[in-house]
Amino acid sequence: MKKFLQLMCLSTLLTWSASSLALTESEAEDMADLTAVFVFLKNDCGYQNLPNGQIRRALVFFAQQNQWDLSNYETYNMKALGEDSYRDLSGIAIPTAKKCKALARDSLSLLAYVK
Repeated sequence: MKKFLQLMCLSTLLTWSASSLALTESEAEDMADLTAVFVFLKNDCGYQNLPNGQIRRALVFFAQQNQWDLSNYETYNMKALGEDSYRDLSGIAIPTAKKCKALARDSLSLLAYVK
């Protein structure tokens, strides 16, 4: 009985610690923001030729560099978060050309790491 209780306590502790490593809401929002940047660059800035696969690899690379655990990525409504981020980005009162230049300068280099 003692071994059983120890095993239960250990498995509970491991389950709790594993869930604490999962992607947080803030990290999911950051992923959605970065996705929105790439979508904005493709849709509004003339970068239609950016390969979707390379963008996906860049997002995973970004998460890995930040040591984020993506095991619960699918628990978030990333489509809705991304659409919200895209609307926010589109609504920033800066001329599109200036916005595109800044986003390209700050984001496209990430794609170079994942070719």
